[in-house]
Amino acid sequence: MKFLTKTRVALTAAALLIMLPFSVSQARDFAEIKESGVLKVSNSGAYPPFSFVDKEGNVKGFDVDVANAIAKKMGLKAEVTTTPWNGIIAALVAGKYDTCICSMSDTEERRKAVDFTSDYYWAGSALYTKEDSSVKTVADMNGKTMGTTLGETANTWAVNMVKEGKGSWSNQTFQGLPDLLLALDTGRVEAIAVDDVPVAIAMKEKGYKFRRIAADGLKKYPAAITVQRNQTELKAAIQKALDEIKADGTYATLMDKWIGFDISK
Repeated sequence: MKFLTKTRVALTAAALLIMLPFSVSQARDFAEIKESGVLKVSNSGAYPPFSFVDKEGNVKGFDVDVANAIAKKMGLKAEVTTTPWNGIIAALVAGKYDTCICSMSDTEERRKAVDFTSDYYWAGSALYTKEDSSVKTVADMNGKTMGTTLGETANTWAVNMVKEGKGSWSNQTFQGLPDLLLALDTGRVEAIAVDDVPVAIAMKEKGYKFRRIAADGLKKYPAAITVQRNQTELKAAIQKALDEIKADGTYATLMDKWIGFDISK
């Protein structure tokens, strides 16, 4: 129960951070961004193939290439930095960067803190265990350990299931997808609740032997680009650029490069 207690405390703090008024530091407006020639973008850097740091320390992935393509359409250069996922909204609201192109699901709770463009892809959360695991259903996880990434929608589901008496597992959180996948593969956790697209790709590319388990309440969400609230001019410019890379085939090329199948709907 130690992990569960820590997760509940962290989740409560994260929820309050989203729901209560921020100490907002106004981000640069669009005129300042254009004058600088740089669009400051953040992602977690721990969510391959959408964002990850290679051996040379470079941030790469689908989100990075989308950011570069959008910035180019805007007549700018993207400056991509990484931020821990559980603090990424707070960093945006604090004005540390201009936008988050970071595979963030557009949810009602998050809209209380930030503004979203239209979606740029869709993904769902799912439950996975090892192929040879005795876990066949969600109920089989009772008394075992569930792994999630703090701040993700799947983490909220896993904690709320226990809180509402629909499950009795312990929740252990990780900083990013690579650690989460390794924890499942090495048996540190018996199952993980996680976004399905990157897991499907990791299974194909790295040979993980995982099995998907049906779980009520794990939904499909649109991923969208975020900006500070009331940054209407910047949001409109990013939206225009996003629409353009979808129309001219750039988006489809990047999707084929990094994902290999259609995630646009």
